[in-house]
Amino acid sequence: MDKMLDKYGVLFLIASAAVISLVATAPLDWMPQDAFDYINSQFSAVTAQNCRSKSRDQLRLPESSVAQIPRYNKLRSTIFYRNRTNLLHLHNMALNRAFYYSFIYQKLNQTWDFETQPGLSYIYMSAAADVSANPGFINGSSLYFDNDCSYPNWYRTFKFNTTLPLFGPRAWRADDYNEATNWLREPTNNTVDIHDYGAGRMYNYTSPNYKFNPWYSPWMPDITGEDDSLRKFTYSVGIKYSNATGVFVKNEFEDNTFFGPPQPGQQDREEYLPVRFTQPYFDCDRSNKWIVSATSPVVEYMPRYSIWLHLRRARFVAVSSMDIEFERIDMNQCPASQGNPLPNIFAGTARCKATTMCEPLFGFGFRRGGYQCVCQPGHYYPWYHDGPFLGLEIEEATREEYEVGFDCLVVEERQVYSIVEPEFVERKKRSIYSRAKHFLANLPSNTSPRLNKRQKRHLISSLRHLKEDKDRVKRTPKVRYVAKRHTKRQKREAIEPESLTRMQNILERVHQTNKDNCHELLENDLYLTGDAGYGVETQFLSQGRVALRLAHFLSNFLQNIDEYEEFGDLKGDRRLNETQIFAEVVANVMSDHKILGSGVFFDRYQFRMSPPVNNTDPRFIDGITREFFGPYSWRQQVQNDGLDNFKAIDFAGFSDYYVDKPWFRNMKARWATNVSGLKKHTAKPMIRSNREGTSLIRFEYYPITYRAPDYEDGEWLRPQFKCDGRVDDWVATYVVPFFGKNSLKTKIEFKGVVTTEVKLTNLDINQCPGEFHLPNAFKNTAKCHYESQYCYALEGVGFRQGGYKCECRQGYEYTINDLAWYYDGQKMEEEYKKFMSGVPNRYQTSRCRIAGASSVMFNMYLLITLFSLAVYAAKV
Repeated sequence: MDKMLDKYGVLFLIASAAVISLVATAPLDWMPQDAFDYINSQFSAVTAQNCRSKSRDQLRLPESSVAQIPRYNKLRSTIFYRNRTNLLHLHNMALNRAFYYSFIYQKLNQTWDFETQPGLSYIYMSAAADVSANPGFINGSSLYFDNDCSYPNWYRTFKFNTTLPLFGPRAWRADDYNEATNWLREPTNNTVDIHDYGAGRMYNYTSPNYKFNPWYSPWMPDITGEDDSLRKFTYSVGIKYSNATGVFVKNEFEDNTFFGPPQPGQQDREEYLPVRFTQPYFDCDRSNKWIVSATSPVVEYMPRYSIWLHLRRARFVAVSSMDIEFERIDMNQCPASQGNPLPNIFAGTARCKATTMCEPLFGFGFRRGGYQCVCQPGHYYPWYHDGPFLGLEIEEATREEYEVGFDCLVVEERQVYSIVEPEFVERKKRSIYSRAKHFLANLPSNTSPRLNKRQKRHLISSLRHLKEDKDRVKRTPKVRYVAKRHTKRQKREAIEPESLTRMQNILERVHQTNKDNCHELLENDLYLTGDAGYGVETQFLSQGRVALRLAHFLSNFLQNIDEYEEFGDLKGDRRLNETQIFAEVVANVMSDHKILGSGVFFDRYQFRMSPPVNNTDPRFIDGITREFFGPYSWRQQVQNDGLDNFKAIDFAGFSDYYVDKPWFRNMKARWATNVSGLKKHTAKPMIRSNREGTSLIRFEYYPITYRAPDYEDGEWLRPQFKCDGRVDDWVATYVVPFFGKNSLKTKIEFKGVVTTEVKLTNLDINQCPGEFHLPNAFKNTAKCHYESQYCYALEGVGFRQGGYKCECRQGYEYTINDLAWYYDGQKMEEEYKKFMSGVPNRYQTSRCRIAGASSVMFNMYLLITLFSLAVYAAKV
């Protein structure tokens, strides 16, 4: 019998489990399929093992799967939030390399300049630096030349003025968890693979049958010149050279004109933009990831070195491409709107309810839940929930949880601001000595009735206790010492007067200092305190990484290149020359409108150039060593509509030495004797085996290693007004070092610094409360009512007051009947000024109300009780 019960018990448990498995559903099973599921299924269907068998359509996602793409002609009029800074940096870096190669190939477009053009290692190391200096931003960098448009100068037996069929060096971040030298078996993100796409089994990337080249057709082949006036633009850069310390070659700037990527108008179509993005595609047999590329054309005169000048024209010869992983791009699931324009295939997939509205979040990438649901105007959060409803929680909710939760409550008895400005109102107060009978006799007739006997009987016990408590207080002796109580910070106490005065002084100095009066000020007046630049390292991260990218390239080149090395038919690269470094800093400034200046400053006697081609002078047999070399480029801002002017100068021509400046001395003192903190990077170059590119082989040095700084190894200097006749504006400067081998090739040493300067007025200040140790000159100056509100800093406001909003805390509600759900910081600043000036204002009424207070119903007994207490207190 017991065995039978055990048998039936087991069967019952099995049956119960089966029923539960049929009835219960997973949290996401009840949700209907949407656009994300469609894209995710296509995304997951392609792998490294089956990608070669897939069709072209299966290897590409719809263009609308990447929304809010930066457009060059809208950059100055658009605020880019953090969820699109990656794409903006990708855009600027593609344009950076296009400007560089367009300038260098047209500047060195004479037969005697052929050997000084960028060599094989220069191009490879430049692509590797784009990737190694931008983890999380850039996953690949490439330069794809069109058919017979690449003139190599790195072969000994190659005939002059002969082209390669195709040349397409591409670097991408490799997964090095399984490397023999990686003992921890953890990815380092410091290994880069570099291949020539014009060689090997899949070499013809110009063919229509090539499935992985969406970057080719928008720009090439550029055969006819029908649209040259629209697709190519003439740029001009003035350069002042110096060939000796303290002396310039000429007093005037030498004009350098070159053709570059298009410069569109505000209303021009996408085909005339200088940077175009591809649809997401699978990078098969290389990184094996879904990537998105930003592409920009490289322009050069073709055919090169021809004596028939009338047959030459500026032509797109190559495409500069920067890649980012599709999974790292934040998708916007909120409904389509002005801030989330179409096309966006994910628009409307957020699951916010009707009482809430959607806001996108940063850093979620390609996964659900990258949004939050905030209350609609006229609603407030329930008492049990603090802050917005997170999209990640909504996506993981069950059907029951979703149906009963994630809703906001309606605010009742909302107020409307009067059109008439507020005025002070005087009112007469009732005297505290007036008799109770006189007060009650003069009450209006529509007030609550007097208490009857039954109501008074219920109040006797309460009144007796009140009288006893009052008598007890009278008999209790006063305490001489009262312990200090912990008081709650009130509204006016939350605003620190010292911080407010300090902020006003900083903003006033920034506003009053200009290029006309800066020469009359003391040097100390041209600097702000370091904490006035709080947040610059995060808000201008992309601009800082532009300098870091150049520092990585210079460190790699100076640590690994020896011009005397030859590998059979393959020649080693020559040393860096002046034109190459000038082109680098010019490209930094031209490609990013937020960068006002950029420079490379070599330490004393650290810049060595190769001897001139066919040199016969014994003085230059070992090259030319410059005492100083500091190419610096800047943007001359045009106030009216028009293109900014660009200039460059060698700081070696000035009489005062830049090595004596504090920013150079401090960085050198930090890194001159100790370079152990530098991070090791690895590059794995694969080159073509012959001119035709039959196969790929390893470079003679494989892998190549070098040590370079991280972003944190650089330094953001205190804000400064550059009163130098060039920038003439408030700037914040980022300085990062670069390194090379010493003369004996035995150890790494400090070689110089790279700088970038950004406009200070583009920095968003943060007035919200902060900890005591936070180096922020503007903290604790927001005018929110902190008992009922909390402060939230806004983006895109710039270097001025009011860049915040005051949102209601948990348990409070916004009472104004308008389309907002918060008090704007600009309005709070204006009302605070009125309040401090003693004029009528709404400052003290701009606070949130306790949630649910408007729904308290009228209670006759409560009102009668209050009146009775008042009468009794007046009698006694």
